Amino acid sequence: MTDNQLTVDLYIRVSTDRQAKEGDSLEEQEAELKKFCDYRNFKIHRILIERGKSGGNTNRPEYKKLVADIESKKINAVVVKKLDRLSRSLLDFEQLMSRLQEKEVEFISLRENFDTTTAMGNAMLRIALVFAQLEREQTSERLKDVFSFRASQGHFNGGIRPYGYTTVNKELIPSLKEKQVIEVMMTKFLEMKSTTEVARYLNEAGHRTRSGKQWGKRKIHQILLNPIYIGQVKWGEDIYQGLHQPLVSQKQFQEIQAIFKANHRLGKTSATGALLQKLLWCCCGHPMTPSHSLNKNRIKYFYYRCTSTHNAEKGTSQCSIKYVAMQKTEDFILEALVSLPQSALFQSLENKVLKFNQGIYTQIQEITASLTTFQKQLETLKHRQDSYLDSLISGSLSTIERKAISKRLEELDIEERKLKSMVTTIDFEITQKTYEQIDWSSFKQALITFKEDYPSLSPDQLKKSLHHHLEKIILTSTLIQLYFKKLPWPVEIPKQIITKNTS
Repeated sequence: MTDNQLTVDLYIRVSTDRQAKEGDSLEEQEAELKKFCDYRNFKIHRILIERGKSGGNTNRPEYKKLVADIESKKINAVVVKKLDRLSRSLLDFEQLMSRLQEKEVEFISLRENFDTTTAMGNAMLRIALVFAQLEREQTSERLKDVFSFRASQGHFNGGIRPYGYTTVNKELIPSLKEKQVIEVMMTKFLEMKSTTEVARYLNEAGHRTRSGKQWGKRKIHQILLNPIYIGQVKWGEDIYQGLHQPLVSQKQFQEIQAIFKANHRLGKTSATGALLQKLLWCCCGHPMTPSHSLNKNRIKYFYYRCTSTHNAEKGTSQCSIKYVAMQKTEDFILEALVSLPQSALFQSLENKVLKFNQGIYTQIQEITASLTTFQKQLETLKHRQDSYLDSLISGSLSTIERKAISKRLEELDIEERKLKSMVTTIDFEITQKTYEQIDWSSFKQALITFKEDYPSLSPDQLKKSLHHHLEKIILTSTLIQLYFKKLPWPVEIPKQIITKNTS
């Protein structure tokens, strides 16, 4: 799309307390935007002027007209003098940008040099959206802090109201009818030690949930584990003493938890304990999941199975591996991780990382050189601007000469904004490149720490450690590919084919 094809809306806003400030008047904004459109051969669809409205929200009549023009595709671009004239909220700005992109409408801001009709303008837009993401995350963090503080003071933070309570001024108050059901539920579980049996008892006795449905074992399980019923408030992983009245005694609640723990220990013997669950992938592109079968001696045998075989008829799967012995595969991978820092492979890996970092460093140097060039151009341009301004101050120029110098100053101002945009973009690129470098010392230390801790780790701790260091593991017939979270490529370790063995 060329400039002379663009039909645009001009958006102008001034709040009442800023009309007198220099450079922000409605007239000045309108004149500058019209001049810019004339220079770029833009066709003005309409000029939207917002008087005495704050940019802190989008509840503005002219802004709504602008959105309507975007939605109906009556315009090809929106032009403003400064970003804060359109919005002072980066979150609102990000939402508008999404709408503009969806409708293929460009955005131009003179002061910040946002011009999505150019590559540079698109780069600046991406930077702005990065800061919008930052603002959103910071807002989320502030909300988490507020909720965490409320919980620490014993307040219920809202959400689904716990069965057994009603709310008055956002605080929990026991509900007489529901409280009686909770008491029966707790008593019967201590007697029956089964949520299935408790659900059957409640339903046969005519008790129903708040929505009028029959009780299920999962709902009962959730209630029996919830510390809210002994007067406590859980927020995240932390539990605080609440301000509300408990419905059951501390002793009764602890006896219930002891039953659950005992049941959990009994059921744990049937678990596979697979260390590589959700980490191991087959070379055919499918995840491998833990499974088991019985051999001819009726002994349970555990293995990892490619999920491509789950819905395939016997003998029709195209996967070349299909199954691998669980214990052998886990032992091989753990041995590979433990021995990696002392292997010959590790030296070649270190050389590869150093070469990669050197390449990034070279790119940073090249980018920095271009940054220096633009900074020098900015300095030269500043001197030229000062020179022209000195000429205007001298007072010995004719009206025509003054107009010519003023026009030249405007051109230099546009050129300065472009150069500043380039400097900002390049600076951002340098930061990105710096983050791409691999911290080899940190990676090496992590492997050494894993080797030292490995013998003393419990199965759960070992599983967490593997997931902490690795993104995924791909299994082929000749090697294992370890995808470390701190490396941009896999570490390939040759291996013997590990096959399912049920004998």
